[in-house]
Amino acid sequence: MDKKNTDIEVLRTLAIVFVFLAHIPGILSPDSFYWKIFNISRFGSGVDLFFCVSGFIVTRSLLSKNMHLMSFNDFRHEAKLFYIKRAWRLLPAAFFWIAVSILLAHLLKSTGAFISFRAMLKSAFFAATQTQNIFFMTCRDHGGCGNLGIYWSLSLENQFYLLLPLMLYFFNNKKLCFFMLFVFIIQFFLPRTLDNHTPVAWPIRTDAISLGVIMAVISTKDLHNKIKPKILDNSFILGLTFVILTFLLAVFTKPEPIVFFQVGLTALISGIFVYIASYNNNYFSGNRIVRSFCEYIGSRSYSLYLTHVIALATTRGFFITHNPDYSAMGTFVRLCFFFSLTFLLTEFSYRCIENKFRYSWKKKTTIDG
Repeated sequence: MDKKNTDIEVLRTLAIVFVFLAHIPGILSPDSFYWKIFNISRFGSGVDLFFCVSGFIVTRSLLSKNMHLMSFNDFRHEAKLFYIKRAWRLLPAAFFWIAVSILLAHLLKSTGAFISFRAMLKSAFFAATQTQNIFFMTCRDHGGCGNLGIYWSLSLENQFYLLLPLMLYFFNNKKLCFFMLFVFIIQFFLPRTLDNHTPVAWPIRTDAISLGVIMAVISTKDLHNKIKPKILDNSFILGLTFVILTFLLAVFTKPEPIVFFQVGLTALISGIFVYIASYNNNYFSGNRIVRSFCEYIGSRSYSLYLTHVIALATTRGFFITHNPDYSAMGTFVRLCFFFSLTFLLTEFSYRCIENKFRYSWKKKTTIDG
């Protein structure tokens, strides 16, 4: 068994930090200094990094099974196990926080913290059926997604992974790489920058996931060792590389595009990050303190993603809807409330839902067997 890849945990931490930076302006003053930064970078590329990491991890977990060499009955069994495992890993927490959002939309309607109860039910339907990315194309432009809008990325991932076992069955590794490269290339030059209008191709993009799949295949080949970035053994070059890639990942989310294909570039940068991390060489996690911190945040990145928007909406409802205090002290209090609530909700989600249900698929398959 491979040792735990702590560099991947660093990338998960970086991705969730970007997600927070993308959403936190909602509780800050419109005149705050952060909005000047936000007008340069929207930090929306955190999801691309998540996609690429996910594509790498999930594909690598399946490659050892050699599905393309299986009989159809063996493949059907393995695919069933994969779907059940993934459902138990992700859906309990997702469904729980969908239900909480519906409840809060009713209980806190007077605060304006959440969209209307009826609108929340509609958004919840698409989130629960894993089609939120399709709904997102229309609901975002008129504010009808609510805090469940973030489920667009979860829906897209689950749609992709519904097809991944089939692709692994019909394609050998070489054909899979060429197919994923084709998927990446045909999207690369599409103008998909997210601004006041939601481009159709934005919530259905699979280029970063495709690169993650390619990196997973390459990581199992002799070629992987031949193209190892030995230059990164130099700590200065390694640090500079991390800073440059992080900067580019941020700047290519500028509302006024630097280049029209900047979303494709964020997928490519994510792929470079995952390529470096694929060596599991502690390139990004060499420092013990950094490693420990990122292992903690990375392990909870899914729950952080689900809960932080609920904490944001609640913070807005309690502190901003009526007579907002944008003083330094008022901002400090709001931020403390938001981060504290996010921490509490995340720990509850991780400990009581994620960890409780993530291995329930084993019981399910044992009973079925």
